[in-house]
Amino acid sequence: MPKIIKKRFKSYPTSLSVIFLIMLVLNPSVLYAQAEPKFSRLSLLEASSEMKAYQKDLISGMNLTEKHKRLLLNEGLAQLFLDGNRLERLQVRQRLQKIFFDSISDPAAYKSARDLAVTKLETLARSNKISINGSINAALFLGELKEKTGQLVQTATEPLSRLVTDESITPAVRIAALLGLGSRTKEARESTKGSPIAVNAVSIIPTLGKIIMLPAEQLPAVARDWMQARTLSYASDLLPLLGDDSKNLIEISNGAVVIIKDPTRSIDLRIRSIVFLSLLAGTDIVLPASEIMTVTDKLVRESLREAYGTIQDKKFEEEITGIGIQGGGDEMMGFDPMGTPIEIENNYLPITASFRASWRLVTLADSMNRLAGQMNDDKETYKKNAERLRAFGVKIYEEPKDASITSAIEEFDPESIVLDIEDPETTDPENEASPKKFSPFKLQ
Repeated sequence: MPKIIKKRFKSYPTSLSVIFLIMLVLNPSVLYAQAEPKFSRLSLLEASSEMKAYQKDLISGMNLTEKHKRLLLNEGLAQLFLDGNRLERLQVRQRLQKIFFDSISDPAAYKSARDLAVTKLETLARSNKISINGSINAALFLGELKEKTGQLVQTATEPLSRLVTDESITPAVRIAALLGLGSRTKEARESTKGSPIAVNAVSIIPTLGKIIMLPAEQLPAVARDWMQARTLSYASDLLPLLGDDSKNLIEISNGAVVIIKDPTRSIDLRIRSIVFLSLLAGTDIVLPASEIMTVTDKLVRESLREAYGTIQDKKFEEEITGIGIQGGGDEMMGFDPMGTPIEIENNYLPITASFRASWRLVTLADSMNRLAGQMNDDKETYKKNAERLRAFGVKIYEEPKDASITSAIEEFDPESIVLDIEDPETTDPENEASPKKFSPFKLQ
């Protein structure tokens, strides 16, 4: 009788199949791996028979089928990174919401499309196979994606937080994701405390705590300052929603204290940090009020010195070149309404710089006023100082002139004043009617 030989098959093919099935369960977007998009522009996709069939099916209440999913993921979301749409990125995001999501009438189908989109958008935001602009656009759309009710998609909050805190991702994408988190704090401001929207927004506080403590080596200085400034703003928006739970912001307040003590950080960021800390006055968080006030005084002087220094630099430039700020010679003349010649007042500080100085003084004054209650016996003194500082800030705004800056620095930092030096008399007044000014750009 012939011997029956039983062949033993290796088990790894079965194991691979199981692994693949698990991957599909955990990440269904594997089924819809990115293929080369058929439509190179959104307008072509909108006009296609496939898009019209998608909308017709889903408006009628049909479930989301595999065909619909492929169109959404491989053609719809692909529009975010195609060169054909690069000049109208905002419009593309708005149109994608309308044509792919607003046309879905069945709640289950909407949820399925939404969840697939959230997963795919996070993948695109992280992808190094598409342009950086495409990744930024994907992160922005992830933050803007809305529910059928018009509210922001809450399930996108966690992916946005992951993107923001992932140091391996380019800063521009992290900033785009942070904007999405900021949209949630704005939406929460208009909701009631304890509502799902408010709870979802409050859940980003740990992420904000990580951003405020970002080390210098992780991001370029400009990106780090921008993200931390937005973090302080978003945390301020969340404060009214916390009520008696303001201690949830303790990590952010600690980060703000670190920032104001660091003279290498930008003036504006330190001012925004003081604003945030002043908003915490009267809450359960104990503030180093005396230290904050000391830094506030320093920032007043730094703000004025920066503006006053610009004026002095412009004067020095004019002295060296012999060219006035308006391109003329030593003096510029104008005419009053009656046609009488008058000398034009020279203002060396650009009006935008005057407005910035005004904002800084007024903002610091308001913060000082809020913190005054923490200063015990010196409360009234600080309130009066805040009122005086605010008056100078308002004056600079109403009269954006060099004289306004000079009067402010005379009041708060007189030691920085540069005294005008009289021109020396000429040695031969008969041959030289006026003092001779040296300029390397003028023939002598």
